[in-house]
Amino acid sequence: MIDDDNVQVILYRLELMEKTLEQIHTEVKRTNGRVTELEMVNAAYSGELKAKYIQRVVLTTVLSGSLLAGVIWFIQAAI
Repeated sequence: MIDDDNVQVILYRLELMEKTLEQIHTEVKRTNGRVTELEMVNAAYSGELKAKYIQRVVLTTVLSGSLLAGVIWFIQAAI
C-alpha cells in the first residue's frame, strides 16, 4: 500500500526530473547553433578534401594523356 511518505518521495523525484529536463533543454537550445555550425564546417572541409582528390585525378589523367600523345607522335615521326 502507498502511504503519504511514498507519495512525497515520488513527487520530489518528479520535481527533480523536471528541473533536470529543463536544464537539458536550456543547454540544448544554447549549444544547438554551435553544433550546427561545426557540422557545416566539417562538411565543407570534407568537400574540400574530395575536390582536391578529384583535381589530382583529373590532372594525372590529363598529364598521362599528354605524355601518351607525345610518345605516339614521337613514334610516328621516327617511322
